[in-house]
Amino acid sequence: MSDDESNWENLASSPRWRDVVALIRNWVGPLVHSMGMPPDSLDVILRATGLTLPHAVLEWNLLAGRWDQKGLNDWLPPQDMIMHEGRIVVLGDIAGVTGWEIRAVDADIEDPPVYSSDVPDDISHPSFSKFVAAMIINDILFADGNYVELKPQAARSALIPLNLSTDESLFADGPLESATVLVFDYHGDGPVCAKARAPAGNALLQQLRIEDRV
Repeated sequence: MSDDESNWENLASSPRWRDVVALIRNWVGPLVHSMGMPPDSLDVILRATGLTLPHAVLEWNLLAGRWDQKGLNDWLPPQDMIMHEGRIVVLGDIAGVTGWEIRAVDADIEDPPVYSSDVPDDISHPSFSKFVAAMIINDILFADGNYVELKPQAARSALIPLNLSTDESLFADGPLESATVLVFDYHGDGPVCAKARAPAGNALLQQLRIEDRV
């Protein structure tokens, strides 16, 4: 194993990213060294653009700068990131409606908060790494439209909040790295959208649907 591969493996298993890596591998597909961005390439891009990115954003690009989830979200590589009114867009959507941004003044914060262009003055996600996990889950749940709807009370009584965003809308049946059920809760009387993997997850969804009809 080369030094670059060893460094990538260490990053993939670090406390900040190991649950995200497990989420991708369990729900989306492989994530391996070749899907990251070589450090030298990242350095060249940053020198050319003049951008200063927070440490967690740099780590994510080293880890998954060439990974493509092929969903609703459009992860911007560093060469496509630009500064606009003191903010750097790190993620867009394929419809070109919403952008997700970090503030330039937060460059020294290791894992900074993320803002939505829809509500630019309010923090949307408390940290960039939590934002990454939330957006991956968003694509898992909604990219193909094939999800199960449950009434709110069923899921809320059986699942735990992941605390990835300020509105606490994402839930699972356990820690993110081992979750077999993922849920988006619209709050109030709105639906709960869920997906499952593995026999245990499918069994829990069936249980929730049975309870939902009681």
